[in-house]
Amino acid sequence: MVYAIANQKGGVGKTTTVVNLSAFLGSHGRRVLCVDIDPQGNTTTGFGVKKKHLTQSSYEVLTGKARIQDAIIHTDFENVSILPARNTLAGAELELSELDNRVNRLKMQLLTCKLDYDDIVIDCPPALGLLTINGLVAADRLIIPMLAEFYALEGLSQLTNTIKIVRSNYNPSLEIGGILFVMFDPRLNVSRQVEEEVEKYFPGKVFHTKIPRNVRLSEAPSHGKPVMYYDPGSKGAEAYMLLGLELLGEKPPEKKRKLSIFGKKKERDT
Repeated sequence: MVYAIANQKGGVGKTTTVVNLSAFLGSHGRRVLCVDIDPQGNTTTGFGVKKKHLTQSSYEVLTGKARIQDAIIHTDFENVSILPARNTLAGAELELSELDNRVNRLKMQLLTCKLDYDDIVIDCPPALGLLTINGLVAADRLIIPMLAEFYALEGLSQLTNTIKIVRSNYNPSLEIGGILFVMFDPRLNVSRQVEEEVEKYFPGKVFHTKIPRNVRLSEAPSHGKPVMYYDPGSKGAEAYMLLGLELLGEKPPEKKRKLSIFGKKKERDT
């Protein structure tokens, strides 16, 4: 399955979702390829890859200067490989606009290695340009991370219009795989209101799993590790485990002990 993780708004946990969902899928025995087509290259950094040592990247692959097989590298994490990105990708939009098959270039490259992986997860940039269009054209499913804020609803509307265009012209099989709320606080009225609004317009498309605000999720990228390798007992690691299981249609394991915030000892937010 090829998943594109996209939202034209920045700061919505897109890269965090790519890194941590991919790490869980890999630990679950699935062969995973991460594709970083965000010029910021945060997914690349999140897996501990040193960009300055790269000789080939998604830029060379998209512009036809390298085969995807020659640019993919193995990460230090179980069953996860990556097509990395570096800052040269920032100029790719202009170059792509002058090339043949400019919206299909990623899809054509992935077709040459797709059978080597169970899951391909694409990190799209926070913009609706040619790089993101390439991600959407190559994908089977779109996962949309978003904040539970009313401004986010406007961005979701813009993205759905783009999805319609991509379906009509380039990729009729593209489906919304799910809308994922990140940095979610169920205690806030606005969080519940936005969730209800999204569920109303996209029935059955909102993931049951919500990703909470979590210090360990914020710290893990600076160590070049997914959160499950940085702090496997954290709430962030648990949330992405539950998301991965939900995506695969599997039931989560039963907890050995029940935790309650109403007990005498309140659990520290890890």
